[in-house]
Amino acid sequence: MARHLYYFRPGEEARMLARCQFGLNEGAGCGATFTYPIKGYPWRKNVRRTYEFKLNEDTKALLFSEVKRIRAEHSDECLPKEELWSDRREVANGITRDRASGTLCYTVGIFRDDGSIEEYFAIRENSPALRNSPLYKVISSLLEPYENPERAASA
Repeated sequence: MARHLYYFRPGEEARMLARCQFGLNEGAGCGATFTYPIKGYPWRKNVRRTYEFKLNEDTKALLFSEVKRIRAEHSDECLPKEELWSDRREVANGITRDRASGTLCYTVGIFRDDGSIEEYFAIRENSPALRNSPLYKVISSLLEPYENPERAASA
Protein backbone atom coordinates (compact mmCIF):
# COMPACT_ATOMS: atom_id res chain seq x y z
CA MET A 1 0.00 0.00 0.00
CA ALA A 2 1.47 3.34 -1.06
CA ARG A 3 2.09 6.13 1.40
CA HIS A 4 1.83 9.89 0.97
CA LEU A 5 3.92 12.45 2.83
CA TYR A 6 2.22 15.75 3.60
CA TYR A 7 4.12 18.90 4.64
CA PHE A 8 2.11 22.09 5.08
CA ARG A 9 3.21 25.57 6.05
CA PRO A 10 0.47 28.17 6.49
CA GLY A 11 0.88 31.47 4.74
CA GLU A 12 0.97 34.74 6.59
CA GLU A 13 0.28 38.06 4.86
CA ALA A 14 1.76 40.03 7.74
CA ARG A 15 5.17 38.59 6.81
CA MET A 16 4.35 38.09 3.11
CA LEU A 17 4.97 34.37 3.65
CA ALA A 18 3.48 32.14 0.95
CA ARG A 19 1.28 29.22 1.93
CA CYS A 20 2.99 25.99 0.89
CA GLN A 21 1.55 22.51 0.49
CA PHE A 22 4.23 19.92 -0.31
CA GLY A 23 3.37 16.32 -1.11
CA LEU A 24 5.38 13.22 -1.87
CA ASN A 25 3.84 9.98 -3.11
CA GLU A 26 5.80 6.84 -2.37
CA GLY A 27 6.91 5.26 -5.65
CA ALA A 28 5.73 8.28 -7.63
CA GLY A 29 6.38 12.00 -7.88
CA CYS A 30 6.30 14.98 -5.62
CA GLY A 31 5.38 18.60 -5.87
CA ALA A 32 4.26 21.72 -4.09
CA THR A 33 1.52 24.29 -4.43
CA PHE A 34 2.24 27.83 -3.32
CA THR A 35 -0.38 30.46 -2.65
CA TYR A 36 1.26 33.86 -2.67
CA PRO A 37 -0.09 36.64 -0.44
CA ILE A 38 -1.20 39.94 -1.92
CA LYS A 39 -1.59 42.81 0.53
CA GLY A 40 -5.25 43.43 1.25
CA TYR A 41 -6.63 40.52 -0.81
CA PRO A 42 -8.39 37.49 0.66
CA TRP A 43 -6.29 34.35 0.26
CA ARG A 44 -8.84 32.58 -1.92
CA LYS A 45 -8.20 35.18 -4.64
CA ASN A 46 -4.41 35.06 -4.46
CA VAL A 47 -2.08 33.63 -7.10
CA ARG A 48 -1.45 29.86 -6.90
CA ARG A 49 1.35 28.04 -8.63
CA THR A 50 2.22 24.37 -8.65
CA TYR A 51 5.70 22.90 -9.10
CA GLU A 52 6.94 19.36 -9.58
CA PHE A 53 10.23 17.98 -8.30
CA LYS A 54 12.33 14.96 -9.18
CA LEU A 55 13.76 13.08 -6.22
CA ASN A 56 15.73 9.86 -6.22
CA GLU A 57 14.42 6.90 -4.22
CA ASP A 58 17.00 7.35 -1.45
CA THR A 59 15.91 10.94 -0.84
CA LYS A 60 12.24 9.92 -0.84
CA ALA A 61 12.97 7.18 1.70
CA LEU A 62 14.91 9.69 3.83
CA LEU A 63 11.97 12.10 3.92
CA PHE A 64 9.53 9.40 5.02
CA SER A 65 11.95 8.13 7.68
CA GLU A 66 12.55 11.67 8.94
CA VAL A 67 8.87 12.18 9.73
CA LYS A 68 8.97 9.07 11.90
CA ARG A 69 12.32 10.01 13.46
CA ILE A 70 11.16 13.50 14.42
CA ARG A 71 8.07 12.04 16.08
CA ALA A 72 10.08 9.37 17.91
CA GLU A 73 13.03 11.51 19.02
CA HIS A 74 11.25 14.84 19.58
CA SER A 75 7.75 13.90 20.69
CA ASP A 76 7.78 16.89 23.05
CA GLU A 77 8.09 19.18 20.00
CA CYS A 78 5.21 17.46 18.15
CA LEU A 79 2.09 19.29 19.24
CA PRO A 80 -1.30 17.63 19.70
CA LYS A 81 -4.46 19.33 18.41
CA GLU A 82 -5.30 20.54 21.89
CA GLU A 83 -2.20 22.76 21.91
CA LEU A 84 -3.06 24.44 18.59
CA TRP A 85 -5.47 27.11 17.42
CA SER A 86 -6.47 28.48 14.05
CA ASP A 87 -5.69 32.18 13.75
CA ARG A 88 -8.34 33.60 11.39
CA ARG A 89 -7.36 37.27 11.47
CA GLU A 90 -6.47 37.18 7.77
CA VAL A 91 -9.41 36.83 5.37
CA ALA A 92 -9.80 33.22 4.10
CA ASN A 93 -6.58 32.10 5.79
CA GLY A 94 -6.49 30.02 8.95
CA ILE A 95 -2.95 29.99 10.36
CA THR A 96 -2.15 27.04 12.61
CA ARG A 97 -0.49 28.38 15.75
CA ASP A 98 0.79 27.07 19.06
CA ARG A 99 -1.64 28.17 21.79
CA ALA A 100 1.14 28.90 24.30
CA SER A 101 3.31 31.17 22.15
CA GLY A 102 1.26 32.05 19.05
CA THR A 103 4.07 30.66 16.88
CA LEU A 104 3.13 29.55 13.36
CA CYS A 105 3.20 25.75 13.06
CA TYR A 106 3.90 23.38 10.20
CA THR A 107 1.77 20.27 9.81
CA VAL A 108 3.49 17.05 8.82
CA GLY A 109 1.99 13.65 8.15
CA ILE A 110 2.15 10.31 6.40
CA PHE A 111 -1.08 8.86 5.07
CA ARG A 112 -1.79 5.50 3.42
CA ASP A 113 -3.86 4.88 0.29
CA ASP A 114 -6.72 3.55 2.43
CA GLY A 115 -6.88 6.92 4.21
CA SER A 116 -5.36 5.71 7.46
CA ILE A 117 -2.86 7.92 9.25
CA GLU A 118 0.63 6.62 9.92
CA GLU A 119 1.98 9.88 11.41
CA TYR A 120 0.44 13.30 11.86
CA PHE A 121 1.62 16.22 13.98
CA ALA A 122 2.18 19.96 14.07
CA ILE A 123 5.51 21.51 14.99
CA ARG A 124 6.52 25.12 15.63
CA GLU A 125 8.26 26.81 12.68
CA ASN A 126 11.19 27.72 14.93
CA SER A 127 11.59 24.28 16.48
CA PRO A 128 15.22 23.06 16.39
CA ALA A 129 13.83 19.55 15.87
CA LEU A 130 12.31 20.76 12.60
CA ARG A 131 14.95 23.28 11.51
CA ASN A 132 17.89 20.91 12.02
CA SER A 133 16.21 17.94 10.35
CA PRO A 134 17.04 16.60 6.90
CA LEU A 135 13.27 16.73 6.24
CA TYR A 136 13.26 20.51 6.60
CA LYS A 137 16.59 21.02 4.85
CA VAL A 138 15.73 18.92 1.78
CA ILE A 139 12.23 20.32 1.35
CA SER A 140 13.37 23.91 1.99
CA SER A 141 16.08 23.59 -0.64
CA LEU A 142 13.48 22.40 -3.17
CA LEU A 143 11.04 25.17 -2.30
CA GLU A 144 13.43 28.11 -1.88
CA PRO A 145 13.48 29.17 -5.57
CA TYR A 146 9.66 29.46 -5.51
CA GLU A 147 9.08 31.27 -2.21
CA ASN A 148 8.74 34.65 -3.88
CA PRO A 149 6.31 34.99 -6.83
CA GLU A 150 8.66 37.26 -8.81
CA ARG A 151 11.56 34.85 -8.45
CA ALA A 152 9.27 31.90 -9.14
CA ALA A 153 8.23 33.41 -12.46
CA SER A 154 11.85 33.47 -13.61
CA ALA A 155 12.81 30.03 -12.21
